Amino acid sequence: MQNISHRIPIAEKGISPELFDVFPGNFVTTSLTTKEVKQVGTVNGIEYKLTLRLTRWAGRTAPSQIVVLSRLFWANYPRMYERFGAAGESPTQITLDIENKGYGIAWNAGNLIHLHDGWLEQYPEDYDCITHELAHAIQNGWDGETLEYEDYIERFADACRFLYAFNNGEYNDRGWEMQTIAEEPTRADSVRFLVWFDYFYSTEGNDLLLNYFRVCHDETYPTANWKEAWADIFRGSALEGRDIDDIYAEYAASEFAVLPTVTENGPSPLLSKYDVRRLTK
Repeated sequence: MQNISHRIPIAEKGISPELFDVFPGNFVTTSLTTKEVKQVGTVNGIEYKLTLRLTRWAGRTAPSQIVVLSRLFWANYPRMYERFGAAGESPTQITLDIENKGYGIAWNAGNLIHLHDGWLEQYPEDYDCITHELAHAIQNGWDGETLEYEDYIERFADACRFLYAFNNGEYNDRGWEMQTIAEEPTRADSVRFLVWFDYFYSTEGNDLLLNYFRVCHDETYPTANWKEAWADIFRGSALEGRDIDDIYAEYAASEFAVLPTVTENGPSPLLSKYDVRRLTK
């Protein structure tokens, strides 16, 4: 029966253009084929295209959830692109393939993102797993062998998941924890460290997270020379001239490294004290 359901046109499983009439000012145009939802929109002069591919969709991800995924893309991807896209030569066309197949939960390959059809059925709050994958699309193929630690690829995507969480964390902050210094004790595995130096030391004229992105993307420094890479990242900021180990120790000793980021109602303890998402609004 599952294979038969894959051949049923998406309109017969509850997908219609009217579902996607949720964008103020009609800046997104939606069209349907038998197996895809195609959207085109222009944000700040840049045209983006999103294809929701439903060839292997069995209906486990509800049509209303697919609409939220569409809204998440248009809320998050253009903002990430405007900040990092030029440095990453990032794609402006993204395909989100919702597949009821035995692949992993979600993954990215170039401008293609896979989401398992059963994931949101089981975890209906976890929309921002796609924010993480969209950040990988923005990265556009970082080479882990040129980074200080290959884990920086995933740590950056997780930092974007937190910073750009859909609708200011409406879903993300209920259950996805940005790990504390106890769980992620070194800069090799720390998401918070990226968020920390971005919040405290980025300025309007010197975006340190963008500097970090450029260094990672451009493969400027070999792994052995990342002391120089960090000096480049922090040049012109209040951190200039300081050793990276000393900077990390400052972060590790701060309350920012330990305040919880999960909340059931209202802002989390971290966000109650620090307007961490101010640069992404």
